[in-house]
Amino acid sequence: MIHFIHGTLASLTAEYAVIDCGGVGFKMGISVTTAQKLSAKAGKDVLLYTYMAVSEDNIALYGFSEEDELNLFTRLISVSGIGPKAGISILGTFSPDELRQAVASGDAKTISRAPGIGLKTAQKLIIELKDKITSDDMTFTAAAAEKDPEKIGQVIDTLALYGFPRAKVSDTVKKLDCSLPLEELIAQTLRILGKEAGR
Repeated sequence: MIHFIHGTLASLTAEYAVIDCGGVGFKMGISVTTAQKLSAKAGKDVLLYTYMAVSEDNIALYGFSEEDELNLFTRLISVSGIGPKAGISILGTFSPDELRQAVASGDAKTISRAPGIGLKTAQKLIIELKDKITSDDMTFTAAAAEKDPEKIGQVIDTLALYGFPRAKVSDTVKKLDCSLPLEELIAQTLRILGKEAGR
C-alpha cells in the first residue's frame, strides 16, 4: 500500500492532481478541498496521502492533502453503496468537522446535499458510521473559532462588504475550523452561505 506520494505538482484540475515523482507522473483523484489547498503550489513540492482503489477493470489513486481527510475517506467507502467517487463528492462538499457533526447528529438531510448522495444513502451512512465516529474523534469547530476572534472578525468584515448579513456570516464561520488559512476560511464560509441562499 502506498501511504503517501511526495513530489512536484505537475498538473492540477478540480478533479485530479498529477505528481511528478522521480520522473513518473502519478495521477490522483482529489476532493475540492484538496484542490483548493494545492491551487497555489503548481511546480512546487507537495505531499499527498493516498488510497489505491482496485476493482475488476480499474486501478485508481486518490490523494488527500491531510491525513485526516484520507481517514474519513476510508471510513466513507467502507459503507456499502459508497464508492470512491461518492466519497470524494462528500469530502468536496463538507469539511471533516462538518461531516463528523452531521453524522453525530444524525443529519441525513445535510449529508444528502453532496452530489450523487440521496437521502437513503445518507441515512445508511449515518447508521454505519455513527458508532465509529466518537466524540474523541471530533474537533467541533466552535471551540476552535473562539481561539482566533481576530480571524473571525476578518471573515465577517470581508463578506459583509459583499452584502452578507454580519450575524449570518458570524454564525456560519464559527462552525468552521479556524485554524485554516484566512483565504480558505473565507472561501468555505462563502460556499456554505451560497448553498443556503440557493435553497
